[in-house]
Amino acid sequence: MFEMLLNADMQAAALNVLIWTTAALCAGRWPVERSRRRGRARAVTLLALVGIGMLVVLMRITTVTLMGREAWLFAVDRVAVALPALAVPAAAALVGTLPRLVTWVRRPSLETRIAAFAPTAVVPLQTGALGALVGLWTALFTVLAPPLLGPALLIHSAVVLFAALAWFCQTRRWLAARSRPRRRASRPVRALRAVAAVTAVAVAGTATVNLAAASSKLPDSMSMAPADGAAGGHHDGGESAAAGGTTSVTALTGPRDERPDRRFTLVAAEKTVRLASGRTVRAWAFDGQLPGPTLRVRQGQLVEVTVRNELPGANVAVHWHGVDVPNAEDGVPGVTQNAIRPGGTHVYRFRPDESGTHWYHSHQQTSVQQMKGLFGALIIDPPKPAPVDHDWYLAMHSWKTEDGATVPALGLADRLERRRAAPGERVRLRLLNSDRLTHEFSLTGTSFRVTALDGNAVRGPTPVSDRKLAIGAGGRYDVEFVMPDRPVRLTEIQDFVGARDRGLLISADGRGEVTPDLPSREFDPTPYGTPAPTPFGPGSRFTRTKTMVFDNEIGFYDGRFRVTWTVNGMAFPDAPNLTVREGDLVRLRFANRSHFDHPMHLHGHHVLVLSRNGRPVTGSPVWLDTVNVRVGEVWEVAFRADNPGIWMDHCHIGDHAVLGMMMHLSYENVTSPYRVGRATGNRAE
Repeated sequence: MFEMLLNADMQAAALNVLIWTTAALCAGRWPVERSRRRGRARAVTLLALVGIGMLVVLMRITTVTLMGREAWLFAVDRVAVALPALAVPAAAALVGTLPRLVTWVRRPSLETRIAAFAPTAVVPLQTGALGALVGLWTALFTVLAPPLLGPALLIHSAVVLFAALAWFCQTRRWLAARSRPRRRASRPVRALRAVAAVTAVAVAGTATVNLAAASSKLPDSMSMAPADGAAGGHHDGGESAAAGGTTSVTALTGPRDERPDRRFTLVAAEKTVRLASGRTVRAWAFDGQLPGPTLRVRQGQLVEVTVRNELPGANVAVHWHGVDVPNAEDGVPGVTQNAIRPGGTHVYRFRPDESGTHWYHSHQQTSVQQMKGLFGALIIDPPKPAPVDHDWYLAMHSWKTEDGATVPALGLADRLERRRAAPGERVRLRLLNSDRLTHEFSLTGTSFRVTALDGNAVRGPTPVSDRKLAIGAGGRYDVEFVMPDRPVRLTEIQDFVGARDRGLLISADGRGEVTPDLPSREFDPTPYGTPAPTPFGPGSRFTRTKTMVFDNEIGFYDGRFRVTWTVNGMAFPDAPNLTVREGDLVRLRFANRSHFDHPMHLHGHHVLVLSRNGRPVTGSPVWLDTVNVRVGEVWEVAFRADNPGIWMDHCHIGDHAVLGMMMHLSYENVTSPYRVGRATGNRAE
């Protein structure tokens, strides 16, 4: 619903620019002697334009009102800036322009035309055109977000100044027209004026575009550590502490002197892999596997992973998604380490306190490397795991094949995969979305229980049926059921084209056919399960509160014209970061008024969901590491700042992160010696 309103609002904004600009140009033309018939035709045309302009203003007011009913944050920028800039001139036109146009229509003459040339008639249309342009610009090119007082005052002051200048100029033109009416200029003169105007606009436009492109270039090298004195700046080396009591991320490591309980080695290299359909993928893989090898450990074990890079000409780094590791082990190049260069190695050590379904992936140019295959499962078993007969990990991913196609698959199964389970056996499906968009799944043939979200156990899960599971990029759902005496089918239904040929079919003998269900209603975790005490909640006293409004806008970013994804109207590196002290209780509000879902992933912490779209959590506590904020949604979450460091906070759709939706959470007095940018070899996005 919200996306439909958003599109309608942008269309209304564009219509306002078209109608009001045309009306302003027509009204501002110098009065000349015309025949009565041609004069009336001109008057009727202008009157119709103004009338249509009033209607499209009402259309914009309506769309903004409906957006505000969804959530105030979705409309606040338009109410503060776009609507006043448009509605006030429209009201002035209703009083000053329409009566003169009606008179001109009724008595078409040079006298009534000159009366309609008065500043009281023309300036409202000119100011309305500017107001309409402001509304379109702030909807498409420079999206505004709270706090709005400064931008609103600046924009409205500029509009008032424009109106005053327009009034002054139009008054002089009107007085001149009254004293010495003139005939229309000859066609060659008009053509020469048009060519001059077009040339001037082209020159100014080209200069503006070149300046915008150049100024949008990202630095070749920059620090991700806070620039203010609270964080103590950055250092040239990896000292564990510096003057002023600061701590470097290099000191925030996992245990280095203890003997690890589990050791793994992951080798990143090129590999050509064949999908179930026979199509081949020229991939980057860990240990030659797609997905990479499953790392299975127990909660509390000391884990050591050595990563060796054998990729030609590409750096790598590995992030442990969903595991609150010490900061130095987080695997973010340019923030917690330097990327691993070809031929190099890096050793990660951590002792996971959490359990459940997690995963690892490259955090060097995630939008490229993860999508090419550098990811795998990290399953952390609790001390007493719930027994099941079948425990299957399934990663939803889109592979770019050598023939140029993008092929969705569960693992490497881009065709219907069949597995066996006897009636009465317990089946656990660990669903991971390692793709770059939200995927929706249906499970046909049995009811099921959602037993974990992002690896966090759900308390008191109950049977679910006739619901689709929407999993955002980076998210995980654990689904369990008792195998019935009939086949069961898991199907990805977000893109149903070809869905009957994909998915997982489970039966006693691996045979059978199941027509996939297409549930219209989505599973909502917030009322699901049984309530339980939490260390904090909606009524807690928060020491930090931050609102993040997600938008998309069109413009230059890093030297190229493209769609940019913004937080509070700004893109990386200007997107608003958050600085906390250890022990802070932090509340975050996410509002998505863009055209795409945003699965927000805060490294090093789990967040507790407080509410979704204004409705509090009434079921099992919902702990997440990746919050999939769908289009038109508002989420409130909270976390305890208990893991010092500098942590990435970004949309887990890599294409969004690389185009601006990337921030970081910094603890006071924590610094980093590392830098990001093209010149450094570290690309954290």
